[in-house]
Amino acid sequence: FCDIDHFKRINDSHGHEAGDRVLKAVARSLAKISDDKCHVARHGGEEFVILLRGQTLDEALRTLDEARRTMAERRLVNRANDIPFGRITFSGGVADVFAHASPREALKAADDALYVAKNQGRNRILTASDECVKTAA
Repeated sequence: FCDIDHFKRINDSHGHEAGDRVLKAVARSLAKISDDKCHVARHGGEEFVILLRGQTLDEALRTLDEARRTMAERRLVNRANDIPFGRITFSGGVADVFAHASPREALKAADDALYVAKNQGRNRILTASDECVKTAA
């Protein structure tokens, strides 16, 4: 899972139309990692699900972290008023489906890792196997 950091603040400060443009920018950034073994889908609100087949947990972490860093380096401006949005970042949680009893449990583990990433300051990707995630769960 990944979730745009401070998305409500973007909507509140710049309006929902601008928030939609930020959603599209993040979706385009995530789409760049998409291929026949990587599928990206909007899960709802400002959250996306990324399925990375054929990658180890470490490879998946690196893939998502590279997308996170690339997005954080971009500087987006609200075209309606030329006011910068500031840095757009997202946080993520990664889980290995084969390390869990079911895909549903893997999604829950990824969501738990995302929750910890948000609570640790955002703009980071954690795995469900990270010690801080296991302790928090």
